[in-house]
Amino acid sequence: MRSLHWLMSVSMIVGLAVGLAAGLAASDDKIVSDVQARQAGLTVHWSTQIQFGVQNKLVSAELVVDENDAITYFELVGGGRREVISDRDLGPDGKVLGVAGAELRAKDRKEVIEAELRFRDSSDTIEIRQYTIPQATLFTLTDGGSVQAINAETGNILWTNQIGNPKYPVIGLGASKQHVAVVRGSRVYCLDAKNGHLLFEYQCNHAVMNSPAVSEQTVFVPLNNGALMALPIATKGAGTLPLNAVGVAYAPPMIAGRFVIWTTDAGYLMVGYKDSMNDMEGGMKYRLRATGRFISGPVASNGRLFAVTYKGYVYALDDRRGNVLWNFAIGEHVSRRLVAFDNSLLVFTDNNKLFHFDAATGQLVSGWEEPRRNLAGFLGASRERFYTRDPIGNIVALDRGTGSEMGRINSKAKFVEIRNTLTDRLYLCNETGLVQCLREINSVRPFFHDAQESATGESGEKRPSDRPAADPFGAKDDANPFGG
Repeated sequence: MRSLHWLMSVSMIVGLAVGLAAGLAASDDKIVSDVQARQAGLTVHWSTQIQFGVQNKLVSAELVVDENDAITYFELVGGGRREVISDRDLGPDGKVLGVAGAELRAKDRKEVIEAELRFRDSSDTIEIRQYTIPQATLFTLTDGGSVQAINAETGNILWTNQIGNPKYPVIGLGASKQHVAVVRGSRVYCLDAKNGHLLFEYQCNHAVMNSPAVSEQTVFVPLNNGALMALPIATKGAGTLPLNAVGVAYAPPMIAGRFVIWTTDAGYLMVGYKDSMNDMEGGMKYRLRATGRFISGPVASNGRLFAVTYKGYVYALDDRRGNVLWNFAIGEHVSRRLVAFDNSLLVFTDNNKLFHFDAATGQLVSGWEEPRRNLAGFLGASRERFYTRDPIGNIVALDRGTGSEMGRINSKAKFVEIRNTLTDRLYLCNETGLVQCLREINSVRPFFHDAQESATGESGEKRPSDRPAADPFGAKDDANPFGG
């Protein structure tokens, strides 16, 4: 039989340590307080600290959801307490607990917490709730070259790795279910996403322009000579092939379904096969010549690609066939990346206006005929709300249907937005490396957007045929925005 006294002693020591840590975390560096969050219908789900460099800067962050790798959680609730234990937590021997081990730890904690409650003359009991959800991992990269994988639901740091030579600048990070790629200087580092182990590194012959994109088999790196370099992971970068484009990619490329997509400053949206590059031409599928140059990168959702030029021309394409589904001229400059998920397309202009389109039709959503003003960025969304920020960093909640303001957090703390279009969690990071996760009070378990869509971007809906369509880009007239 376990010793309840021993468990209580350990619990008191751990509780004291946690309390001290919480006291430190609750300093003026806190991004959003519990009181502020609740005023907007939110709560602080977790907080954790990551390692910063000398410039105190978060360079990149990417959330990855792996629906094929579920995590089982045991939630202990009662007496004003909530604790979560997962099957990925480590035991005293440093090994992963597994489902059976996590359940045993949850039962031990139940005994300890109920004993503490009785000591405080409380008759409350602790309930253990078991649930299983897809694994969600938040990968972060700081200016010091520190790469960290964080359990996006609990805030536990899964692994940390220090990458590259401190003499060279940190460029960016890309991630998939299996791999993480980091660029420092002109060197690319590929890591195992599960444990952070370095798999290989590769020296590029040209300067790297932005963060890489990562598929199951390939790392794609945009170079300053206009090429998108494809590094095969299986051969540790050997046999690299350039996917040549017109112009230079100033925004990160992205993976959607079977394709890699990127935009250039010459006004081209390029689409290539992410894992079929037997030769330089075989890797390309099609390209779109748009009106004006691209500053921001493309986005994808439910079998559609979206891109916006600096002049404010928005394009929607079918990702497989390449035909233009619709286009819209906003009439304002746009250098910020689009936001696409569910059936929504959000456009934030450089004048801090927010447009909300029906992603399927290109029509402004009913109730959103006029743009919402004084909004500069996207944080996340729940079933009923969009969470945005204004130009000075306040968090603004909007009704998805009407666009009316439903809540506001006037935070004086500076933070970097980590946009999340996959779940209903909000992630913030401040200048000291504190990462906070916020959620709506009733959303104890995460809600997943585009639930029918896999992490590779292929949805369960009926899709257009892969049969080649008539070439929409055959015209040579530069006045035609779809020619060239």
